[in-house]
This record gives sequence, C-alpha cells and structure tokens, in this order.
Amino acid sequence: MSQGQNFLPKFLFVSNLLKAVKIRQRVPNDVVKPAASGGPVHHLHSMHRHTLEMIAMNHFPQAFREVVQDAILDRVMQASLEQEKKLNWCRELKKMVPLRTNGDGNCLLHAASQYMLGVQDTDLVLRKTLHGVLKETDTALFKARFQAELLQSQEFTQTGLRYTTMNWEEEWDKIVKMASPVSSSNGLQFDSLEDIHIFILSNILRRPIIVIADQVVRSMKSGSSISPLNVGGIYLPLQWKSTDCYKYPLVLGYDSQHFAPLITIKDSGPEIRAVPLINPKRVGFEELKVHFLMEKEQPQKERLLNDYLHIIEIPVIGLGHDTTWIMKAARLDEGNLPEDMNLMEDYLQLVNHEYQRWQEDKEQAWAAQPQRPPPFSVSQLSLIEIRCATPRCTFYVSVDTQPHCHECFEKRQATTGGRARIEGVVQTKGAG
Repeated sequence: MSQGQNFLPKFLFVSNLLKAVKIRQRVPNDVVKPAASGGPVHHLHSMHRHTLEMIAMNHFPQAFREVVQDAILDRVMQASLEQEKKLNWCRELKKMVPLRTNGDGNCLLHAASQYMLGVQDTDLVLRKTLHGVLKETDTALFKARFQAELLQSQEFTQTGLRYTTMNWEEEWDKIVKMASPVSSSNGLQFDSLEDIHIFILSNILRRPIIVIADQVVRSMKSGSSISPLNVGGIYLPLQWKSTDCYKYPLVLGYDSQHFAPLITIKDSGPEIRAVPLINPKRVGFEELKVHFLMEKEQPQKERLLNDYLHIIEIPVIGLGHDTTWIMKAARLDEGNLPEDMNLMEDYLQLVNHEYQRWQEDKEQAWAAQPQRPPPFSVSQLSLIEIRCATPRCTFYVSVDTQPHCHECFEKRQATTGGRARIEGVVQTKGAG
C-alpha cells in the first residue's frame, strides 16, 4: 500500500465477486408469496435470519484501523450520529458502525440487505417484493396504520389539518408509486422511501427494524435544526404473530436522507451486544418511538416490545449527572453467515494482505529518514557491578568514574581543584 493510498474495496461484494453473485441469486428463491404460504404478505422464507458482523480490528495499530474504517465505513454518518448522542453513547454496549451504502434512492433496501447478507439489493429483489406487497395484497391494515400514524404527526396535531377520503387515497397512491422498481425522474435512480415502507419491510422480513436517527433535519451548512424528523424508532412486524418472527432486529442508521446498516464489531470485549431503546437527553432519557401502532395498541406497547424483541435491562449513568437509570435494550444477533455466504471473511483476507504492505511501506519510509541518535534508555548507562571505593557508599561505579560512583566522583573533582581521572587520562578544567 503506497503512502497516502488506500486500495481496500469500499464495498464488501468487491472482495469476492463470484460469492456475491451466488448470494444474490439465492434471494429471489427465498421470497414466498401469500398464495403459497397463507401468510399475510410476501416474505422471506429463511434468509431474513442472517446477520453480518464487522471484522475484529483491535489487534491492528490504530493508524491501520483508520485505513480500514475509511475504506468500508460511512464515517460521515457515524460522526454525525455520535455527535448527536444517538449512536454509541452507551459504554456498556458493543459499538456499532455504518457500512457504506449506495445512495441511489434504494438505500433503505440496500441497507437492510447488507445487514443480513453483506450484499446490496442490486437486483431489486427486496424493492420488487415491497412493491408487490403494495400492489398485489390486501393493504387495508397498512392503510389504517398509515392514517393513524399521520394523524398523530405534528403536521396534523399542530395545524388542525383534515383529510377527506380522496386525500387519503391520493396519499396512498403516492406511497405505492414511490416503491416502484422503475427508474425515477427526480435525479436519483429510484424514488426515496418513507417510514411506512420501513414498516412494510419489517413485515416482509418478519423481523423488527430499529432506525437510529437524529430527531430533526439539520442544515448542511450550519448544522441548525430545520424541521422535525420522525423516521427514527422501532418498527415491529405487527402483521405477523410474534412466534412467526425473528426477534433479533435489523439496526439501520439514517442521516442526511440516507440509510446504512449499523453492524456490531466482532471482538471478545465485555460489552453487551444490544441496542438501546432510549435516547439520552440533557436530563434523563426518552424512549424510542414505536411506529404505526393503532390507538388500541398504545397501552400494550410494553407487551408488544417484549413479544417481538429480546428485551434486557441495563443500569446506566445518565449523561452529565450521576443518577443511575435502568435502560431497556434489545439484544442483537451475532454474525451467523455460513462460510459460503460470509463476504466479511473475504474482506478480512484483503485487510490482512494490505496490512503486510502497510507495514513494509512504513518500514521503508522509516529507513529513508535521516539517521537520528537512539533515544536515551537505562540500558545505555555505563554502570558496572562494582561498589564505589568510598567507605560506606552503596552506589556502583561506571566506566567513566571508576573506582568511584558519579556522586563521589563529582565531590572529589570539586575538592581536587578540578582534576579528575577519566578513562585513564588526566584532564584539568579549562585545559585547551
């Protein structure tokens, strides 16, 4: 690796193109339609249970870790969410990092696919499945939840806005069109998706989705708040019985209108593999919102969370004060991809190869620098294991001051008019 250059791939699939293609070819065969299963919507049969995990990096020097992270992670999203205390604020839990994800309007499906399989939704299998649910199944329950969510939003509660039946139909038509797998005309390849699409996706995957996001849209220039942002929170696959679902959630980050998978790092540290279900505030915490609950389900929120997630309680100290809080968190799955599907293992081989080159380049750069005197160390002292000749002195002599120690040598030098014996040569202070 040449100095200043980073040759590591920015996406996992590049580390083994053949394996990536084989994974992508398996996904369409895993999609089950309602007519074949009796289920409420199209869904994945088994591949939704997979989870990707970031390679362990704690054995690499910090400088090389930065090289790897700059290559494969979305460092801008990570910095933004960490700065707003939405990500990695709890030291008791394992750190999560966002993988780079294409920003072509299909980033929600790319992010979900990467979290499970390490490949993006390049063939639009998830996108087509999402569109199929909206076009080919009875969407009455989705519509009802969509309306209930919208009526609770600030747009309605603070303005007194009222919708007619025609207005609701127009809104739903937009939701269906946005999910189209056909190229968009808005500058992106596809139309960006909204929170209702996340909820439908959680039902396709039969797996909860937790989105970590700031609560406001911020100015790209100043960082100041522009408008509320409601995409962050918990999406439960409520169209299914909890017993039919996989209870370890997908975790996605959302920043600057872009989704990316937030995956844990594979290491042996003591931290717990879980995601907080609260966000810190200046004083105390606030719970993550559970999206698309009907009014009758609101009082049952705690039960629903326990039904669809593995909930644990962790004592944490609040930010900025010493009060201890009992925090609820959802356990996360370990990396469980089989070898023939695990692109992260292929990426690790490339990382190890680049690390060898990085070390060689570093050694060559060091050798090319001007020679400097070696740093001082105790081993360079010229002490000899012979006691000082001065009676009752416990110090050792050196080759320069024998038969006395340095302290006695300097005292004798001061009392003999500046004459001292050094290395067998008699020298006098001030001698030319």
